Amino acid sequence: MVDAQRQDGQDAARQRHDAVLLRVAETAAIDAGDLDRALAVLTEAAAEGLQLERASVWVYTPDQAAIECLDLYQRGAGEHDTAPTLLAAAEFPAYFQALAAARTLVAADARTDPATRELADTYLAPHGIGAALEAPIRRRGRLAGVLCNEHVGPARPFSRDEQAFAAAIADNVARALDAADRRRVEDGLAHAKAALEQLDRENRALITRLRRSVERLSTPVLEVWSDVLALPIIGILGEERSAQMTERLLGELARTRARHVILDLTGLDDCDEQTAAAIGVMARAVRLLGAECVLCGVRPDLARAFVDLDLDLRGLQILRDMRHALQDVVTRRAHARTR
Repeated sequence: MVDAQRQDGQDAARQRHDAVLLRVAETAAIDAGDLDRALAVLTEAAAEGLQLERASVWVYTPDQAAIECLDLYQRGAGEHDTAPTLLAAAEFPAYFQALAAARTLVAADARTDPATRELADTYLAPHGIGAALEAPIRRRGRLAGVLCNEHVGPARPFSRDEQAFAAAIADNVARALDAADRRRVEDGLAHAKAALEQLDRENRALITRLRRSVERLSTPVLEVWSDVLALPIIGILGEERSAQMTERLLGELARTRARHVILDLTGLDDCDEQTAAAIGVMARAVRLLGAECVLCGVRPDLARAFVDLDLDLRGLQILRDMRHALQDVVTRRAHARTR
């Protein structure tokens, strides 16, 4: 009769263990990296499966000098305590050595067991703990913490089925810790990616503003007098820059409705056929908009390029420098007003 009752009790316990482990396996929070929720589920599962009052998860501190409680579940009250509590390895060396060597640590009489009696005065007695089933948590082959399953009351034994169940819950704690680490890494990468994308957008905007500033500085269309624009051409006049310069000049010409444009070539670094042709295009475009174009600062190499290209320079004033160009424009404006 007693053996039959014991067998029935063992069968009921196995069924309870299986049901709890199935529920744990179906808990999305464990693999989602939601560590707080995962630990709450696992400590509740441990306490329910083993029919114990207390279940808690402890992990090693980064320096491996202590374990810290992440979640403590008290089944009677249905409450979780996440207040940080530390157990230092230096104070309880036998307990920590036993954890390192065991798959499960069974202390049927926790206050006298050699592995746990160090904890009697400071931890076990204050909480009324008489027995403990400790399941070390291992990650990537290393001891990472412990799942503590504690019986409040007198000493009591733990069956092999209960030990196997506690070990299975501890393995799921390791799974939850791994998932939480992955989530932190993924979140960090996502934040870093977002920050880099934002920085890239800001850099692109800055580059655009700088390019526009450089373009304005490299193509300074100056309104030197009423109805008079001047464009100093400085440096090398490539195809892209000459197009930008022509566009900017014509835009300013349309905006100001100037009647005279002075193209100052004094600062031009180099002159080839392409450069001379670009200047000719610019001058013709100015004339097409109804303004008079004056060239100044024409060097011998540029003059030779104009001749070689057989550019039509009719209608263009070609003067020595900007001072003579301005004098010429002012004189012609004065004559135009007296007519």
